[in-house]
Amino acid sequence: MPIDRWLDALPGPETGGVDHDVTLFAGRGYPLLSQRTVRRQVTRLSAHLGAMDDGLRRALIGYSLYTRQLDVVQGHATKHICRDGCERPPLGCCNRSHNVVFSLSDIMMQQPSGLALRMADALARLQAVEGAHHAGGAVMGERGCPYLTATGCPLRLFKSPLCVHYLCGTVADALDATHGGGAAPFVAGMRRAATRQIERSTDFMEPGLIEAAVEMFGAEGGMDGGHGNA
Repeated sequence: MPIDRWLDALPGPETGGVDHDVTLFAGRGYPLLSQRTVRRQVTRLSAHLGAMDDGLRRALIGYSLYTRQLDVVQGHATKHICRDGCERPPLGCCNRSHNVVFSLSDIMMQQPSGLALRMADALARLQAVEGAHHAGGAVMGERGCPYLTATGCPLRLFKSPLCVHYLCGTVADALDATHGGGAAPFVAGMRRAATRQIERSTDFMEPGLIEAAVEMFGAEGGMDGGHGNA
């Protein structure tokens, strides 16, 4: 998968500290990812981010596992709508710099915690690395979001909370038409997360959102990016 190829290309030696991270995250549930996928992602990101303090590194790894599951959901349920049925092409919702976690006014008004600020700074740097890799030389940022290319968004793991949770009305209506009432908890969770004022590192994610997606998909809930839980 493209995500795994990028992770494998990241610099960083695997050290004893990686094993501690792998053990920590192995004990948590990721219903849309296989154990093999989780282990590989934690191993590579732990090695690459090893110079960071434990709290920041693990917060970023946890966020990346969360956003990878949302990428699975969006690949299944929403990306084709954005590609084929967007009512505002070619930019759609990517008409501003939604990749930015905090504006100056956010920092002044919300006074986010130190860990949240450091996460935002690290996300900006990881977006640059991930975007350049997945763009594959394509021009980014000609209009709208600085990472948007002619073929879509190159970010998969390190989108901002606003970007990764945003649902337009067209997509929300399409989910309702496809999944009926089963889509309501997922849509509500996405909207809460997209509009939340971030003050702490836990505000980057929406509790129960992945589980709501599993319920929405029903029998499809165990899929790992379209490749199963191998």
